[in-house]
Amino acid sequence: MNQSDMLKRYGMFIAGVIFSALGISLITKAGLGTAPLTSLAYVLTFIFPYSLGTFTMIVNTIMFLCQVILLGKSFQKIQLLQVPSALLFSVCIDMWLSVLSGWNAGNYVGALIMLLAGCVFLGFGISLEVIPNVLILPGEGLVRTIAGLTGWRFGRVKMGFDLSIVISAVVLSFAVRGQILGIREGTVIAALIVGNISHFFIEKVSNFLEGWIPPYVRTE
Repeated sequence: MNQSDMLKRYGMFIAGVIFSALGISLITKAGLGTAPLTSLAYVLTFIFPYSLGTFTMIVNTIMFLCQVILLGKSFQKIQLLQVPSALLFSVCIDMWLSVLSGWNAGNYVGALIMLLAGCVFLGFGISLEVIPNVLILPGEGLVRTIAGLTGWRFGRVKMGFDLSIVISAVVLSFAVRGQILGIREGTVIAALIVGNISHFFIEKVSNFLEGWIPPYVRTE
């Protein structure tokens, strides 16, 4: 792979991180819950006076360390770049939430529209992260690690992993506040549709960019 190709791929990955952060921010701002992967971090914002981006970074760091422990000597040094990628993701979440701070959904229909817009941006961002095949954020990295070690399908592990994060968030909410915090119907909707949206964009973007940057993923 030449330097020009490498720059294109990393540039696309960074764009994907930024769009994914926008999607997370819109979903959260809608007030109907948050995306499954950030549900634990979101619950922590109700308990401690720190931002969603801060707790997202903490959770991602833990996920990264789990990869290192599970892989041991098989851990590839290039994956150390997951840490600055996670930092960019976390900073962008707080940045987008700040930009969107004056934007209110107004009513439930407006909240649903904002939620769906967030799911589209998140799915699009994920596609831009996946297509270049250069890096991966710690959440997906841990899923990939577990799938590789167990031989289970990535999609199945991803579903179970997201579910475990949501359950952890619910348990933490009840343990600390005695009620469910930040987990609502929007979390369920995001869990059900973001995967299909990202799959759609992977196919469309790969076809659109054919010849400019050859896709490294299978979309079937």
